[in-house]
Amino acid sequence: MMAEVIRANISRPYLLRLGLVSLFSLGLAFWCVYDGMVTYPDQRKRAIAYITILDNSLREIKGKAENASRSLAASLPPAEWNPNRWTEEIESVLLAQRNASTADQKTSFLQLTWLYLNVPPEANDLFSEADRLRCRSTLRKALVKFFNDPDEYSTTEDDVIAQTTKRFDAMWIQVCDDNDWSTEYPEEPKNPYAIDQQFYMAAGIVPFSLFFLFTLLRHRNDWIEGDKTGLRNSRKASLQFQDINHFDKKRWEKKGIAWIHYTTEGSKRKFLLDDCNYDYKPVRAIVRLVESHIDRAIILGGEPEPPEKSTDE
Repeated sequence: MMAEVIRANISRPYLLRLGLVSLFSLGLAFWCVYDGMVTYPDQRKRAIAYITILDNSLREIKGKAENASRSLAASLPPAEWNPNRWTEEIESVLLAQRNASTADQKTSFLQLTWLYLNVPPEANDLFSEADRLRCRSTLRKALVKFFNDPDEYSTTEDDVIAQTTKRFDAMWIQVCDDNDWSTEYPEEPKNPYAIDQQFYMAAGIVPFSLFFLFTLLRHRNDWIEGDKTGLRNSRKASLQFQDINHFDKKRWEKKGIAWIHYTTEGSKRKFLLDDCNYDYKPVRAIVRLVESHIDRAIILGGEPEPPEKSTDE
């Protein structure tokens, strides 16, 4: 009569998790590549077009902006301002704009326009490229609020805010119609680094996805089995109970992982029992099988498993 064999196959839910992680991460990598090749470049193109039209619209009121901003340049022209002076002037105008009544928003709008138009066109000894881009971005975001909702800041349809934003809207709508773009504000343009970063992210995610896919394919037919003589698995590892040196159960209670340390052909080896990645009940039965064939003294890090409850209880 053949000895009873207890067999634990690799857990289907475990394989499913591996597949889902691999699929999700591969999809994320594809998404990053798509953003880097399509979404971000398209957004950058729209945003630069928006900024170009915004700049042109503001240049048309340059004279009015200069008249409203004489006090800002009274002591020193903006070409001679250092980054700290720029920060102070911008924060001062923004604070005044936040506290201004609707009737006074026109002055703030013109002063912000004047500051925006006077940001140095390129870096110099006083102004780094990072400082220049920071000031341009801060001022542009403040001005965009006027362009996005001019009625909140305008007192009449003929004031400078209403007229400037009206001219801008006409040009922006025309460009969007010509290019089949949305007329929504495109936000600040994605910089080249942000675009390149999508490809870096994809390059880092793909190996992660392939690792889980490889693990799935490698373990899809794994199994462990035991009988009264010993244990074996699909990796060609096998042991006899008399070869066991000790049974390590330190991680069994919390993780469901136990290691059998054994010696065969003069070599010390380990055999894994895992009730998470393999079918739960058969692995538990194999643990009881092992413990029934070894001395209690070589079971380390935990107590022997209690007898299995009968289905009648």
